[in-house]
Amino acid sequence: MIWVPLRIQTHFKKQGISGPKYKIIFGNSAEIRRLFAAAAESKSTCINHDILQRVAPLYYEWSRKYGKTFLYWFGSKPRLAMSDPDMIKEILINTSGSFEKIPFNPQSKVLFGGGLVGLDGDKWALHRRITNQAFNMERVKVSL
Repeated sequence: MIWVPLRIQTHFKKQGISGPKYKIIFGNSAEIRRLFAAAAESKSTCINHDILQRVAPLYYEWSRKYGKTFLYWFGSKPRLAMSDPDMIKEILINTSGSFEKIPFNPQSKVLFGGGLVGLDGDKWALHRRITNQAFNMERVKVSL
């Protein structure tokens, strides 16, 4: 609860990845709630397509403060946020099992159901193989 998260944080700091400091037991939950509350209370005067600060204020604030890749905490569990397309592509292609999906909370499980987004492992591979046929370029082409 105390030493492992601090060791993880120093490990990433040596690699040049920083983020909000780990707080014992709760992590960054209080700060995340504060950022969402501030975003909900703010009134936007102009309409534009830059909605990240309203939809995901923690990513907006912390990416400005700590850079495009940063480490934050849900309790004692670390989360690494990144926006480098090459790094994201490498993670999505990686089949070694080093990177796990974050499980859905009960509310989002109701929203997404048992679809492709929430599956892992062999079930994901089966569903992906089935849905891949639907997105064949010959079937997707639309004549104008």
